[in-house]
Amino acid sequence: MSDEFERANLALARALIEVYETLRLICLYLPIPVRLPRVVEYDLNEIVPAVERLIEIIGDQPNMGEEDQSLIWGSAINWTAAAKLYSRYIEIRGNFVSRLELEVLIETAGRGLLDYLDNEEDTSKE
Repeated sequence: MSDEFERANLALARALIEVYETLRLICLYLPIPVRLPRVVEYDLNEIVPAVERLIEIIGDQPNMGEEDQSLIWGSAINWTAAAKLYSRYIEIRGNFVSRLELEVLIETAGRGLLDYLDNEEDTSKE
């Protein structure tokens, strides 16, 4: 069980960081750039409040369609929920269902960011 938990833990942490980094890079290219902290160490105490602030302000971005704002907003909410659940998952050495919940949240956050990038690519071709 321990080896399986550790493998799952590592895979979840990597996925969370990958989605966060995608979000962080997208935010640098918003009409009004938003600078999220770089991931040096996975410090949720620094990263989660920054993403929560993004959730609050993304609707104020000028020259940005509502759909694009919604994709980033939804991705940030799903990522935040996943990050908070991940902390609890580690503390209690979570079960299979908790891991599935995390995977769904991370996948949903990542999918929203990919959809945003697809929209941006389509817009640049016009």
